[in-house]
Amino acid sequence: MIARHCVVSSLLKFVVVVVVLGVVVVTAICADAREVCVADTSGRGSIVYNSANFVISGNTSPSFPHNASAGVDINILLPPTSSCPIGVVHIHRHLCGTTLEADALLKLSVQYPFGSFGHFDDACVRMKTQVSSSFCAVRHLPSTPCDTNSVPTPTPDQQIYQRHEIMGLTHFNMATFVKNGDPGCTSSNWNTGINCSNPLTFNPVKLNISNWIESYKAVGAKHAVLTAKHGCGFLLWNTSTFLPDGSEYGYAVQRNGPSFDRDVIEEFSTQLGAAGLGHGFYYSTGNNYYLNRINFAPAGPLLPGMGNVTNDQYNALVFEHVKELWERFGSLTEIWFDHGYATSQKAALIKLLQQYQPHANGFGGFGLTPNAVKWCGTESGHPSYPIWSTGCETSAGNPNSTTYCPTGGDTTLQQFDTWFWMPGVPIRPLSDMISVYHDTVGNNAVLELDFAIDRDGLVDPTHAQRYKELGDWIRSCYSTPIANTSSSEMSSDVSFTLSFPNGTSTDRFVLQEAFELGERVRAWTITVVSADTQATTTFASGSVIGYKRIVTGQPQQNLASATLTISSAAMTPIIRSFAAYKPCQ
Repeated sequence: MIARHCVVSSLLKFVVVVVVLGVVVVTAICADAREVCVADTSGRGSIVYNSANFVISGNTSPSFPHNASAGVDINILLPPTSSCPIGVVHIHRHLCGTTLEADALLKLSVQYPFGSFGHFDDACVRMKTQVSSSFCAVRHLPSTPCDTNSVPTPTPDQQIYQRHEIMGLTHFNMATFVKNGDPGCTSSNWNTGINCSNPLTFNPVKLNISNWIESYKAVGAKHAVLTAKHGCGFLLWNTSTFLPDGSEYGYAVQRNGPSFDRDVIEEFSTQLGAAGLGHGFYYSTGNNYYLNRINFAPAGPLLPGMGNVTNDQYNALVFEHVKELWERFGSLTEIWFDHGYATSQKAALIKLLQQYQPHANGFGGFGLTPNAVKWCGTESGHPSYPIWSTGCETSAGNPNSTTYCPTGGDTTLQQFDTWFWMPGVPIRPLSDMISVYHDTVGNNAVLELDFAIDRDGLVDPTHAQRYKELGDWIRSCYSTPIANTSSSEMSSDVSFTLSFPNGTSTDRFVLQEAFELGERVRAWTITVVSADTQATTTFASGSVIGYKRIVTGQPQQNLASATLTISSAAMTPIIRSFAAYKPCQ
């Protein structure tokens, strides 16, 4: 059988699990108590919590027994706490048996590791067990289960990605010394002019990763990704790979050629870890000018200094490179698959990810990993609302999809869509970057903000100042709400009201769902009530809330209250936060 959920009109409140001879069968009682939904999966295994707030276990068929090892678990989902950000489950376990059997049955009950994996930690599951013959009554299975009405949920690793809100998408490679582009290397500069075929062209004489970390932290980034190999094909780590003719992969740091004599990837990984930041790598599997490849195909006639490889040999080098990156440098928060991946690469990449980086989030990695992140569809920093994490197939998502992919909103600090540091390119004003923050983080996406490291190997001082200004503004504006509320215990509320002290003014609200349980809200409205006239006006309305939705508008003066109303939801809405903030300049 498959998991089945109560229909929306019967907002789910609690569940029942029936224990059958040491095997668990799941039922869920709807709020109106008129029908029971059966949930069941094939095979055996530990108990797992899912987005419907009930338990799924291994079993072959559901039934309701009346023997000594049967019983009922009533599982109640409570709202999140600081130590249990996904929520707390109270389990009232009722075992069928006599007093003489109590000790044996209690020992039997601990064999079921509730919360041992899935969405809930052990510490967030409370269990109370009783044994009585009164729990042995026969229970009848309904002939028609409830209608299916589920929403997909994020993996624990996708949850981490979304909570980071801002990350540093760090562009630093051969293109820094050549020209902005993918690839920055072309037939006009490979062996002439800049002569970027020479590994020594990459020469950041003042390279200082600690300098980067200062700006990551200043803007509020929780992890950063570095272009370990961009379109030119230059590697920022000391590779042990060889070309098909037996010669070393010569286009990299620390070559015998010679080349820049520091392992940038090793320093980046070690220092970010020491600073408490996550790290990851960008490796384009489709572009490598050194190996004469653009968009997975030959870039043109083979030039002096290029490696001559067949498609199979090219893919073999790709796999060897990512194996080095994914095996040598610790647990990665995010891996970038720019340009996606070729069909001929898919199976090997899946295997390598599963073996070396099963917890990494994959930007552009839908089909490779359950921790996929999708692109927002624009590099402007201003993607349109709404953005659903539900749905991996399109950049805006799809509330009716059965897949879940958080959204990365990548954009530059430099103007003119300039990703690599280039002399004389102006940076965007603070006012635009504040709008970028609202249109990404405030639009249920993660801001993947470019850090264009300069040719000395440092963050340009003017860039560093702007990163700090943006981070300071975010912290100043959104650190302390005027008022805040959330779903109460065992609540099926669809309306949440903030009461304000006299003289309160606001021009912004922050909405958050308990996104770990899926994007449930489908339509919402915020209304405000004037303390002077008692008139009610609509401030904002929308569809998705998800991890975070920030809405701003005209300042509202002297308010008495504000109310968030959920008018449509796929399942019981669980609001983590509905908060009002003072106007921000």
